[in-house]
Amino acid sequence: MNSNNIFNFRRFLLLLRNDLFRNYRTLLIGAGTVAAIYFISVLPQIFFSPADISYEFHVGFFPTALFIAGFILSAGVFAEIHRPQKNTAFFMLPATIFEKFTSRLLLTTVVFVPIGIAFYILLNLLSLLISMIFSDWGFPILNPFDHDMLLVVAIYLVTQSLFLFGSSYFKKHAFMKTGVSLFALAVILGIYASIVFRIVYGDFFHGMRFFDQHVFSDVSVFENFGETLLTIVKYLFWIVLAPFFWILSYLRLREKEV
Repeated sequence: MNSNNIFNFRRFLLLLRNDLFRNYRTLLIGAGTVAAIYFISVLPQIFFSPADISYEFHVGFFPTALFIAGFILSAGVFAEIHRPQKNTAFFMLPATIFEKFTSRLLLTTVVFVPIGIAFYILLNLLSLLISMIFSDWGFPILNPFDHDMLLVVAIYLVTQSLFLFGSSYFKKHAFMKTGVSLFALAVILGIYASIVFRIVYGDFFHGMRFFDQHVFSDVSVFENFGETLLTIVKYLFWIVLAPFFWILSYLRLREKEV
């Protein structure tokens, strides 16, 4: 089989550029929304309480902006495949499904994240300028290489796979439906885990009461179980979650093409 039918780097770069231009309005709308909320949050502090401004502002605001904007972008990146008037044009593009999927994946990850960080730092610099002019006070600038910020970015790169799959699966309102589905799944898993825990460790219960006085000596059983479960969950989150939903998204595109 000709390798060009699988992946062609030059064709892929052209496709990525095309996808970036096609989604620039969504990016601009998201940037404008983030900027508006940012300055609504920052300007009152600059004018009325500049001494209270600290780096903790970024710890709360940056992850929120990154996740919301990134999830909305990811949830809408495959919207056209569900629209009869647009899906034909999408699937008729001279590129393979793998190239189309990879282009949208990179757009919502390695393209979106640097652009988002650069835009946020630009807002920081504008805030610093305003602060120095009107309050003679400094304003902290985000350090994207801080350990906490890198962890935030890593978590986004994993969790956006859920909304990418939602975009390929749900025909309308993918962002909202994916969020509701995740909440419902969390509730179901919580109930299921509680039932299993109650059955397996029934000897540690007296009615609905847990950890009566005579079982405190066996608390190490739960500590070991908790540590093992936490380790498993970490491995599943960091290694399995994103590839699993990326593969599902790709297979969904293949299905829609047929």
